[in-house]
Amino acid sequence: MNIGCLRDYLHRIEEIKVIGKNAIVDGVVCNIMGLVRHGREMRLLMLQYDESFRQKIEQSEAEELPDAPVMPESNRMFLRGQTTEPKNPFRSVLKVFIGESEFKVDFTELRRLGAQDWEHLLLVARFLENGWQPDGIDHQDVDLLFLASLKLCGDYDSIPEIGQDPQLRFVMGPYNVTFQVEKPVELVIGGRYPDKLIFQDAVTGVEHWVQINRVYLMDMWEETDKIYSNPGLREKLAPGEIERARQDFEKRLAEICPRGMCFPVVEYECEEEISLQFHTRSYLDAKPVHRNSGMAILSRPEQPSGVLGFKLKASVIQEPVPANTVKIDAELFQYHRIITRDDILL
Repeated sequence: MNIGCLRDYLHRIEEIKVIGKNAIVDGVVCNIMGLVRHGREMRLLMLQYDESFRQKIEQSEAEELPDAPVMPESNRMFLRGQTTEPKNPFRSVLKVFIGESEFKVDFTELRRLGAQDWEHLLLVARFLENGWQPDGIDHQDVDLLFLASLKLCGDYDSIPEIGQDPQLRFVMGPYNVTFQVEKPVELVIGGRYPDKLIFQDAVTGVEHWVQINRVYLMDMWEETDKIYSNPGLREKLAPGEIERARQDFEKRLAEICPRGMCFPVVEYECEEEISLQFHTRSYLDAKPVHRNSGMAILSRPEQPSGVLGFKLKASVIQEPVPANTVKIDAELFQYHRIITRDDILL
């Protein structure tokens, strides 16, 4: 870091307009700073503090005793950690009304601030210099604050006039939330599942149900042969393009699923807005393996509905097993729920 960099950071801030509204949304202290323009790009900025996230950080630091032996990280620990991220109440905003003006939102970013994050600290300082008065975060450590940025669609030569103390309305879209379950379940290939399986949210204890229809093994190498042998594909691509695409796909597939291995697929019915994720227990207890590339295998049921008349869904266990596998020691590890919250009015 040098003076030249600081000067460049300041010059990028061409125009700002303070809004200065404060609220607590979903337990998160939200300070609406205002609008900032960089060139012809305009963003709405919010500084946020999540007390529950701070508590998780403190608990994690307390558990890391200096004399404790280093335990190998497991996939279970890694996947659990993905559900402990800070909350961002504005992550699914589709558009925002500022006074009488309507702005569509291109995308939303959330970044954790730090003492060395000079670019964004200078941006916060500019808002303070222009009269912004934060509330509820004055004495929080900088590295526990999060800067939410809504990139507004369009090109702007200047920030539009929004008036004094405008009302804000955030129109929300759907978003996905993950919940822990971690319920052991034995899956039998081709087995019968006459009864519903009841499972609980590991945190709240709320009960849900799933009706497994069938469990089978999917050979992705056979599926690949079907895809690249499809006559319809040859009508769209030249033979050389098809062969190159196939070689690239098979190279990536071989990294996660050698020939002779198959992916288990669980077809099931459950509540409409919920989807399930299963993992093998051996995978959950194993140490994570970091690969250069990733690939998620998906499947779609052939039938639209299951034995109970509900929509039939499919969950692919992303850990391949030998083709002669009969039983799988697994866990219903997580469920995902699609949520659309009410508009946020400030």
